[in-house]
Amino acid sequence: MLLLPSVLECLSRNFLSFQSQECYIRTGCVIAEEFCHKEEYGSLFITTFERFTQASSLMGINSSYICDQEPDLVEAYVNFASALIRGCHKELLGNSGTLLEISFQKAAISCTAMHRGAALAALSYLSDFLEVSLSSMIESVNCKSEGSFSVVSVQVVSHCGEGLLSNLVYALLGVAAMSRVHKCSTILQQLAAICSLCERTSWKEILCWKSLQGWINSAVWALPSEYLKQGEAEKIVREWSEALGGAGIDYLENKSCNFASSNSLGGGHMQGKHGRALKRLVRDFADSHRNDPNLNII
Repeated sequence: MLLLPSVLECLSRNFLSFQSQECYIRTGCVIAEEFCHKEEYGSLFITTFERFTQASSLMGINSSYICDQEPDLVEAYVNFASALIRGCHKELLGNSGTLLEISFQKAAISCTAMHRGAALAALSYLSDFLEVSLSSMIESVNCKSEGSFSVVSVQVVSHCGEGLLSNLVYALLGVAAMSRVHKCSTILQQLAAICSLCERTSWKEILCWKSLQGWINSAVWALPSEYLKQGEAEKIVREWSEALGGAGIDYLENKSCNFASSNSLGGGHMQGKHGRALKRLVRDFADSHRNDPNLNII
């Protein structure tokens, strides 16, 4: 245990020297899974995460094309981020808003990659982030306080939500889309739950249900016209908005019950009949567009 600071320092230093070698981040992830929940070591992992994130190889990930050039690196990075978001104390995460927002943006970009492993790992991190955020927000509401991580979560979703929705829609296009249906559906339901919860709080000024509706509308209408049939955009926006309204409430009610009983994460599955209806819509969308002839996601 006394060697942990030196080990993390060595990993981050070596990665900055050899940025194509994702093994340093993978090793860091294994260590984080074991130790980042310990309060005395949390700040060490946040510092290591910051050094990884600021590396030019990771800061340069600004398109799915670049992600597909270094899929193992992307997968290692988002797995490390997932370990921290699940394990680190929320007070530490609440003081790392800029870092979390950058990692969230990178994951949102990476979920459109053709590489299956990198895309699914990115989607998993996004879902983990939203799940932990929702738990923190429910706790804040129940305790009538605004925890720092809850505030950061709302800000990250508010700043990155539009880009995330756009990338989720693109992730559901093309031949690889069907493998992403479940995770994309879960993320959509989690976003709906967060926006529904914000409607009841002072966070409504930052994030609300209209935010999500606007993101869906922008994402669908931004698709090139050749991807959609006549009238399909209006139909998708209407049906998805309706399904998300019920799905968000279902997820929030289920999460609140789980929080009251065990305070466990409880994510990863579609919640309630509206959640399952949402997943059917997402699956139908992906299935009907996976053979589009001229898809060129960038």
